[in-house]
Amino acid sequence: MFDADVIAGMSDVEVLHLLREMERERAALDAARVRAPARMARLRPDRDVGGHRFAGAEVGAALAWPPSRAATAVARAARLVSVFPSTVDALADGRIDLARAHALVEITESLSDEHAHELEAWILARAEHKTVDGWRTALRAKKDRVDPEGAERRRDLRRQERRVDLYAAEDGMAHLDIYDTGERLRAVYLMVDKVARGMRAQGASDPLDVLRAAALHELVVNGGGRGVTVELQIAVPHTVLGGAAVPGTLDGYGSVPKAAIAELVATHDTTWRRIITDPVGRVLEVSDRRHPGADLARHIRLRDQTCRFPGCQRPARACELDHTVPHSRGGSTSAANLGCLCALHHKLKDQPGWHLRQPRPGLFRWTTPTGRTHTVGQDPLVHYDLHKRSVGGPGLKNATLTTHSVPASSPRDARPLATAQAEQAPF
Repeated sequence: MFDADVIAGMSDVEVLHLLREMERERAALDAARVRAPARMARLRPDRDVGGHRFAGAEVGAALAWPPSRAATAVARAARLVSVFPSTVDALADGRIDLARAHALVEITESLSDEHAHELEAWILARAEHKTVDGWRTALRAKKDRVDPEGAERRRDLRRQERRVDLYAAEDGMAHLDIYDTGERLRAVYLMVDKVARGMRAQGASDPLDVLRAAALHELVVNGGGRGVTVELQIAVPHTVLGGAAVPGTLDGYGSVPKAAIAELVATHDTTWRRIITDPVGRVLEVSDRRHPGADLARHIRLRDQTCRFPGCQRPARACELDHTVPHSRGGSTSAANLGCLCALHHKLKDQPGWHLRQPRPGLFRWTTPTGRTHTVGQDPLVHYDLHKRSVGGPGLKNATLTTHSVPASSPRDARPLATAQAEQAPF
């Protein structure tokens, strides 16, 4: 099966089948690679304050691994086998891969075993068709809902770890790594992106990534970007207004705890915009006082959240609004015929053999040139699994959207100044 000549003679269907089979076989092998170092940890029970570093040292010597890598591998394997045996079984069966298993260990590190088990059972029931990024996003959001009080405690601890690091790279280049809260760095990124797009509008021909790097230098070193504002959008269940300890969703980032929302709202001017969702949290309607075109675009981007191609995580605000049935063929400009596609997948849709349908608003069904179908559904904008329904009306709930305008007068005072949120409407 793995002979070069055999692969060279395969059809497209056979190649895809082979790739899926190899992924399953690799997952089974990875399960053994988890169980083996975990067994070594049990055979060498002596531990120091750093965890399984003694067992890790022996494994590292046998495999010529650096001590830190070996100690991390043994400790992570020991936790997977002891705390998450169902995850290791799912790995052995090929239902998940090693990256997802490692993400579960990493994200639940600060949870109790009881909460970690609850999170494991929840995510394993939803493992199929989730990319690694989607798996991580879902885990983080559920983590804050499983332990909302702990979310604020964890946030306070993490805030003490904020830092900026500089790493040398090849050919005179370097990496600048910033670790800070999601809402602060989201604001920084949006500001950098907006300044970069302004450079392009003024005639700069470099790729946007290059322009963003130039924009960051301009903002930090030269104090550029005066008068530039951006918006942070945070969706929260309306019960937050009554003090419910539930997280919200920061557009382009993911789950943020109530403490972050309260901090932003309490320190800046606030307005509200109503969003009506179904009981699961999927967007049905977005209120807006602006003209209908802007209203519809906002509705589609809030509904879709990301590019609607399977596995693509590009945020909706960075995507194009595509007519599922082309306008030139009679397709309507409506929620039932519009969807967010990034530039690449917008072009892919028009390639020979590719077909896209939208059986109902927000549900996208792709057909590949081999005839295989992939369905991309609508994810909840907010989650309701931790608080009671308190809004009347059959199957309807509403959520609030928060938008923070951030001026770029200088790097030091680039802080959120205004908040636009949806207002709760009576039913």
